[in-house]
Amino acid sequence: MKNLKSLSLLMVILFCILIGCKIDKKTELVSKTSDSELTALITKQVDSLYSVYERFDYDWIEFYADNYTAIYPDSPIQHLTKDSLIIQWEKIYAKYDVKLIHRGRPTIIPSEDMAISYNTFNEIFINKESADTIKNVGTYIVNWKRQSDNSWKIVFETLQNH
Repeated sequence: MKNLKSLSLLMVILFCILIGCKIDKKTELVSKTSDSELTALITKQVDSLYSVYERFDYDWIEFYADNYTAIYPDSPIQHLTKDSLIIQWEKIYAKYDVKLIHRGRPTIIPSEDMAISYNTFNEIFINKESADTIKNVGTYIVNWKRQSDNSWKIVFETLQNH
């Protein structure tokens, strides 16, 4: 009889733990980030990216996921890494001084774990030898994805030159 009471008590405790776990999961689902909070979060992330980009060092590359996809004008879809991005920009920075003239405020399309941001940009590339300039004006479109550590990284980018 004592074993039956102990077994019954154990069953009640296990049942309570099981119900408690289900309640916690429901609480997690209810506490999703709102669209307005996500929009503010991604806007802050875009602003941070540009504030680092304007220094024209390589720190802005940390905003990218280790592996990301890119579509650039007149080129096929590319699956790239942060290391390949560094190599690409080492070549650019070796030949050009880059100046961001202006960027538009981002428009954000939020989702729970992903967001799209797009904004205009106006920058120039100044040849270090000849001082000739190349104007680069267009729209920058980025897909941000929430990472397992709750940070946001770029997993896709494209741009359209005007």
